[in-house]
Parts: sequence; C-alpha cells; structure tokens
Amino acid sequence: MRVESEEEARGRDAAPMVRVPAGPFRMGSERGNQDERPQREVTLPAFWIDKHCVTNARYRRFLAETEGAVKPPPSFARDDFVGPRQPVVSVSWEEAAAYARWAGKRLPTEAEWEKAARGADGRTYPWGEESPTPALAHYAGAEPRCPLEVDAHPESASRYGCVQMAGNVFEWVADWFDAFYYRYAPAESPRGPEHPSLEVAVPSIAVFAVPGGGSMTLGEAKKGERFEILGREKDVFKVRFGKAEGWLPRKAGYAWTARAVRGCGWDYIEDNLRCSAREGFEPWYKNFNLGFRCASDA
Repeated sequence: MRVESEEEARGRDAAPMVRVPAGPFRMGSERGNQDERPQREVTLPAFWIDKHCVTNARYRRFLAETEGAVKPPPSFARDDFVGPRQPVVSVSWEEAAAYARWAGKRLPTEAEWEKAARGADGRTYPWGEESPTPALAHYAGAEPRCPLEVDAHPESASRYGCVQMAGNVFEWVADWFDAFYYRYAPAESPRGPEHPSLEVAVPSIAVFAVPGGGSMTLGEAKKGERFEILGREKDVFKVRFGKAEGWLPRKAGYAWTARAVRGCGWDYIEDNLRCSAREGFEPWYKNFNLGFRCASDA
C-alpha cells in the first residue's frame, strides 16, 4: 500500500520534491554485499528530496546562470543523451554539489536516499519484492542504450513518490564512501565518515613523514589497519597516523577518496537495483550512467 506523498515545487530550479516523514527505517541488508551489513534501524528527521533526477534542461539553466563556472558535461556531445527530460549524466560529485548549492538545496545523505527509496518497511526494491524486469526498471540489456526520461516507469516509484530510484542512472549522494561504515555508524541521522578512509592491503608499508618518501618515516602501517585520508598529492595520500600526519602510497589500500553513489545505471546489472546496494566513485569521476537528485531540510 502506497503512503500519501506530499509534493511541491521547491528551490531555485522549481523541481517537484516529495516530503519523507521523520522516523525510523531499516537500512542495509543481511542478504546483500558486505558493505551493506549489518542491517540496522536508523532514525531520520523529515526531509524533502527531488521526485526525479535533475534533468538536462534544469542543468542547462544552471550552466547559463553561473556563466561558465562549470563546464558542460561530456554527455552534451551525444545526440542520444541531450533530451531536455533525460537526466543529466557525466557530471562529477563537485559539479552535482555545485548545482545543489545553486538551487538552494544539497545532495541527500546515503541514509536519506535509502529511506526515500525503500520506505520504512525494508523492501528490497522501491516497488516492493517483485523481481526486476525491463517493465519496472531500466538496466543492463534493456533498450534504448541510454537514459530514459526522468518520469519513465512512474508505476515503480517508491512509497514516497520518488521515481527511478532503481535503474536509469546512479546518483551521487553527500557521504564519503566507507565499505565498513555500517559497523560503527550512529543510529541517528548518519552522515558518513568525516574523512574518506584507507585500509592497508599489504603485510606492512612505511608511513613517510613527507610526500616524497625517502628515509624519513614515521613507522609502519600493518595489513588491516585503517586510516583517515586527509588529502592527496599525486599517488600518495596524507593520513592520520597516531598523533601525527604521514603519507602512504596509493597502492597500500583501497576505499581511496570515494564519494558514495546509490541506485543503478542503465548499463549496469540488476544486483545494483536493490535499495540497499552501495557503490563508491572518486569525486572527480564522470560516467554516462551517473547523475543525481537533490534534497533539502524539512
């Protein structure tokens, strides 16, 4: 049974938004990938989220009004990706966040995105438990080989009225991505780690006192140890090492400087359609499957 959705046009872009009520929901999955575990109850205040992904038409207005501050996305050079009602794609996290600020909004947190997608009942997909088909979502193997218009598949909307939160495009969210975040995340309004993290994947490696390395080391990082990433210079990362700040080669671990993305792109497999599925991309990454929608406080 679908709940009544409260909808209105909000923000500088006048995009229709739906209100997600305050309260708890089940976040994560015990049947999904390791980065979705453990499933737990999370409580959020009420918030608003865009009913649809940001369209090419709205993004073009943003580009015009900001007078070249952001370059047009690569997708604008492709005739099959530029429809005014198609979602804008191939934008970086920084560009998505810039649009959200211009619109007087922000990117949703991972927790907000997942609640808006699955409701409070822990459903697997926005529409419920029925297995995905091309009639419900746009994903790998479906035609056309490009994003559909943002209001396609309205029958598959979430309980709060959000359209295409499974399929069509991945969506940037606000959080830094941490594959282990759910193990220590708070139960009230989680916002992701303060800094991105790195886990050492080799037996041991020297932590350098300066980016260039050499003989100036602070000690050794051991396999399985985790560090906050404070910055990056070429192929080394500045990390917090005890009470000091040191430098680790990028090859030492994983989960670099990724921002979280949710949803599923038109060219990706159906496993990504689950509301709890998570991915992480570097903030400067651009992909023809990757767009975004905005949120705002209630």
